[in-house]
Amino acid sequence: LMTVNIDNIQVQPGTVTFNEFDNLKGQALELAEQIRQVEVNEDNIQVSKKMLAAVNKRVREMEDKRISIKKEILQPYNEFERQVKEIVEIVKQADGLVRDQVKEMEEYDREVKKNVLGTLFDRRLRTYSFKDMFKFEDFLKPSHLNKSISCEKVEEEMVQWLEQKDSDLKAINHLPNAYEIMTEYYDTKDLTTAVRIVNDRIERKKQMVQM
Repeated sequence: LMTVNIDNIQVQPGTVTFNEFDNLKGQALELAEQIRQVEVNEDNIQVSKKMLAAVNKRVREMEDKRISIKKEILQPYNEFERQVKEIVEIVKQADGLVRDQVKEMEEYDREVKKNVLGTLFDRRLRTYSFKDMFKFEDFLKPSHLNKSISCEKVEEEMVQWLEQKDSDLKAINHLPNAYEIMTEYYDTKDLTTAVRIVNDRIERKKQMVQM
């Protein structure tokens, strides 16, 4: 594993000395006040324009100096940032390669488990009269393929599921409108839902007759 000693990263903060700040700020305030008091007219418009041009030139010079100092101060950081990103990218590429292999192996394990469970399902389904009504996919959940749940545990759940389906089908045979309920049950695989759909349909037909 990589050994990272953060203390080996040395930082020497940059220093900017601006001794003329107070003096220049005072001049700027005085100049700004003078500019506010100027009333531009036909007689002084050219002078005013020259004055503004001179002022803006000095302001641009200060801005250019600020930008230049900023670049100079940030240059060591930008180089450090580039170096760190280079190291991180090297590790990320290797990490991605391993992750892809792990994912591929996990998918393989899930597929193997799915085949095992499918075989168990087919073997148990054959003992029921409704073997042509259900498929393995009707029972299978994504969580069944997780490593955290054993095939034995899934098989227990499988038996309960099949027994419940057997119980549902036997119950349907004794219900009114059994044929319609069976049709809906074939689609929904849920008895409560199938009965509700059929009852709602019958109720709607009654209301239409009464209209």
